[in-house]
Amino acid sequence: MLVDYHMHLENGPKELSYVEKFLKTAKERGISEIGISEHCYRFHEAKHLLDNEWTAKRNVDSLKEYLDLLNEAKSRGWPIKIGIEIDYIPENEELIRDFVAKYEWDYVLGSVHWLGSFGFDLKENLAIWEKSNIEELWKQYFNTLLQAARSGIFDSLPHPDLIKIYGFYPQNDLSDFLNQIFEEIAKTGVALEASTAGWRKPIGEMYPSEFILGLIKKHNIPLTLASDAHFAEDVGKDFNKMIPLLHKAGFSEFVSFERRQKKLERLNK
Repeated sequence: MLVDYHMHLENGPKELSYVEKFLKTAKERGISEIGISEHCYRFHEAKHLLDNEWTAKRNVDSLKEYLDLLNEAKSRGWPIKIGIEIDYIPENEELIRDFVAKYEWDYVLGSVHWLGSFGFDLKENLAIWEKSNIEELWKQYFNTLLQAARSGIFDSLPHPDLIKIYGFYPQNDLSDFLNQIFEEIAKTGVALEASTAGWRKPIGEMYPSEFILGLIKKHNIPLTLASDAHFAEDVGKDFNKMIPLLHKAGFSEFVSFERRQKKLERLNK
């Protein structure tokens, strides 16, 4: 059994026929179960959780329609889990907590894309990177990731080293700092995500890097599996490259979810 728990329907119609395309690709790539995890900022009902000029233009969908669609798919026996990806904004933690509690999910992803007003993974913000203190941004990112873990709101934290997306690395060695971060994350019980999406980004490697994957294994943090597909053709893409790297790092299990309950599954070769 393999699962892909991170994908988005935002580029197509909110219809069962579109969901079927994701399932078809999953089946072709040996994926037994998929999880849809749309970006929270797209939903009118969640506008208050992250409201800036960039997200306002994308706040166009109905959460009710999204949940109705996925519940209908599940009622037909389709191997689908209902998730959502929420941007963790520390000052909005209680708002996020209240929002999550209002609805029934199979799992909730907590991601870090924003450091204050800086959307660091947006192409239009590359100029900000070029004049920033890279080490400070890295430390701010991983400290925010740790805050997300400690919040207890989320089941898994996706693309845990997303900060590397454009290849801006600190000059100083942050190994000790990163080891401490993952040691603390391990205490929270949250899972972290292994994602093939990085191979489709400028950095050209999986999330997380092999170094950070080693830290995750060292501290026995469980993994979820993901492609972060925004189109059906990317579901399960490059899992054949990722799974051997996970085995190489010592992983023999991954996590699946059902109504927020975690289960360990065997990671077959």
